[in-house]
Amino acid sequence: MHEIVLIRPPMVLSKYSLSTSATPPLALAYLSGTLRANGHEPQVIDALAEDIERFTPISGTDGLAQGLPIDEIIERIDADAKIIGYSSMFSCAWTHDKEILRRIRVRFPDAVIIVGGEHITACSEYVLIDCPAIDLCVRGEGEETLLEIVNSYYAGGDYRGVNGVACQANGSVTINPPRDRIRDVDNIPEPYWDDLPLEIYMSGGYGHGVNIGRSMPLLATRGCPFQCTFCSSPLMWTTRWVARSPELVFSEMVKYIEKYKAENFDLYDLTAIIKKKWIVEFCDLIIESGRIFTWQLPSGTRSESIDAEVVDKLWRAGCRNMNYAPESGSKAVLARIKKKVDLAKLVESMDAAIKRGLNIKINMIFAFPDDTLYETWENFKFGIKCAWIGTHDSTFIPFVPYPGSELYFRLLKENIIEPMSDGYFNKLIPFSDLKSAKSFNPHIKDWQLVWARYAYLALFYGVMFIRWPSRPIRIIKNLITGNHGEQTSRGEEIIGIFS
Repeated sequence: MHEIVLIRPPMVLSKYSLSTSATPPLALAYLSGTLRANGHEPQVIDALAEDIERFTPISGTDGLAQGLPIDEIIERIDADAKIIGYSSMFSCAWTHDKEILRRIRVRFPDAVIIVGGEHITACSEYVLIDCPAIDLCVRGEGEETLLEIVNSYYAGGDYRGVNGVACQANGSVTINPPRDRIRDVDNIPEPYWDDLPLEIYMSGGYGHGVNIGRSMPLLATRGCPFQCTFCSSPLMWTTRWVARSPELVFSEMVKYIEKYKAENFDLYDLTAIIKKKWIVEFCDLIIESGRIFTWQLPSGTRSESIDAEVVDKLWRAGCRNMNYAPESGSKAVLARIKKKVDLAKLVESMDAAIKRGLNIKINMIFAFPDDTLYETWENFKFGIKCAWIGTHDSTFIPFVPYPGSELYFRLLKENIIEPMSDGYFNKLIPFSDLKSAKSFNPHIKDWQLVWARYAYLALFYGVMFIRWPSRPIRIIKNLITGNHGEQTSRGEEIIGIFS
């Protein structure tokens, strides 16, 4: 019997997407771990993994729901459920999430339904009005807030008055004072994985980054100290960055190696490498232990603390794949979007990493609202430069105004984007496919976005393959043999491409 249920919904993606980004639900595992460490035993439903090969069309959209159909999600919820927590991370999935929540309310009319995640934090007032099935929205970091709600519920207290919560009564939305970020991150209970279908992800090669073996998700740091205008992180996490003890992170890795036979770790950190001292201590722990495993930084790290010394330690400690996030090749654009990055130093850092053998990818965003055509061309030039020095992979994604970001609020105020609605959220579904795109830039039309992406990718990979002609041969060989990577004579490991 479970009175508390936590649900990770299906993943929503475009039917034209080239791949899925299905990953183990680290946030859900943290919430489950926190509740269990405090005497509660929740039921956890991972609606993505429990039917990961099923893709169901979402009516009225170009979207697909990867995972369990709605009826089967409802059937899996324990009949004794009194508190149901639901994770809504992505705005593009909101209309599907809303229908699932509505159906949960019909089946459990007296349960307390709690929702949380990036989308919920950015859109709390809207989702409460748009979806009356919801009782509470958890805003920001969730562990302490959810635990206080649960404890208050069972104590007969006012769980609606908890800090970090938004709620609705009689058509009026109340947003309580925000909860302070968790300061002592070393005391956050570890994620609890035993009641999640982890093996489906590990044996199926699902994860965040390049597939280099049985992979476990990991969080070494929390938050990001920067305020990029296209990102909703400042609203979700504030600008406080805090790192866990290197010893605790390493201890968690060892536990997963022994318990789950993990071979690789995907760090989900927003910005893992901020302080050189921390990353050096972490790498030295791994090196001195003599343990052999790999790990990667696929989210988009900073370059300021990654010099030749750090790169060498990263390699020796098992780091094999790293994403850099310049976002733009134009200094003017970087200044406007508050992306505090020195492109020359970033290229120098990437060059050192490539020469040491790391697989390097760059994340690029184009067509911000104020970009000129020349600044767009600067992105192409920067991508070509990165390909020439040996960068293995690159994204080139058109700007999308996500709720909660500074640019979203600006464009909404200027009437460039429509207010939140089902139509608006459904338009976010195809942002990562190659078939269509929506421009929010007066200098660039929708169709030009589509062809600009094709042109960039053709130039980037064309230059990279001309400059490094052995790479396509290794890629084809690895695809045929199933090898994760292959050592070259210069110590470079070609782990993957188009990751």
